[in-house]
Amino acid sequence: MKSTQLLELYNKSSKHSHYQLLASPLKSLIPDRVDHVRSRRERERLDFMLQYLPVEGLEVADIGGNTGFFTLELLQRGAKSALFIEGNEAHSSFVQQAAGALGWQDRVTVYPRYFDFKEDLKNFYADATLLLNVLHHVGDDYGDKKISREEAKKSILSSLGRMAYKTRYLFFQMGYNWKGDVERPLFDRGTKEEMINFIRRGTRTSWSIERIGIAEMENGRIAYKSPDAKNLKRSDELGEFLNRPIFLMKSKLVHSNTGRI
Repeated sequence: MKSTQLLELYNKSSKHSHYQLLASPLKSLIPDRVDHVRSRRERERLDFMLQYLPVEGLEVADIGGNTGFFTLELLQRGAKSALFIEGNEAHSSFVQQAAGALGWQDRVTVYPRYFDFKEDLKNFYADATLLLNVLHHVGDDYGDKKISREEAKKSILSSLGRMAYKTRYLFFQMGYNWKGDVERPLFDRGTKEEMINFIRRGTRTSWSIERIGIAEMENGRIAYKSPDAKNLKRSDELGEFLNRPIFLMKSKLVHSNTGRI
């Protein structure tokens, strides 16, 4: 795969394009010339993940993996294998071809379609799964387009409950607005406390919340810290995305790294 072809796939525009930085393993393969990328603080989120869950030797999955930043970074850090799931055709093709260019084709399985949290879980298992900013798009990118907002919230919790049978650890993040539409808020006040309480109450029988990361600005740089009285307050100057907590969750239903229930 020529670098120019990879670059074309990486730069291809779509609804969710230009959402991720280029993964560091690809820096030597792709010229340092990419279209404008609206970074979602991938490196800072990755730092938070690796701080609390070493991935060496783990089978990982990345649901809604976009252009593969997290998948490729985790493989570089010793993950045994990765299941990459992404419904955007250009993104899936990019990761498939990037894995081949890196010689990692035997370590990456690409599932080029939007994930069904019922049917697709039947044959799914991973030691650790990334589910980042996907579930609030239920009824839009995936799922029944006729559901109501309250039904969407129930679907989010149901999907998380089913995931607890299929992965030991889950890094989870979601938006405040259903389908990403500011006219359809999932929570009345749009606060971190509302989201945290929603996830904690709705998953208490299936998940243990091990860590929560809250974005803070420190000396001009973003870092994810444990919740406290100050950072739990909504910080509108950071923007909506950086007000989204990251959850590290441990399944109460998967009792070993072989997926035994």
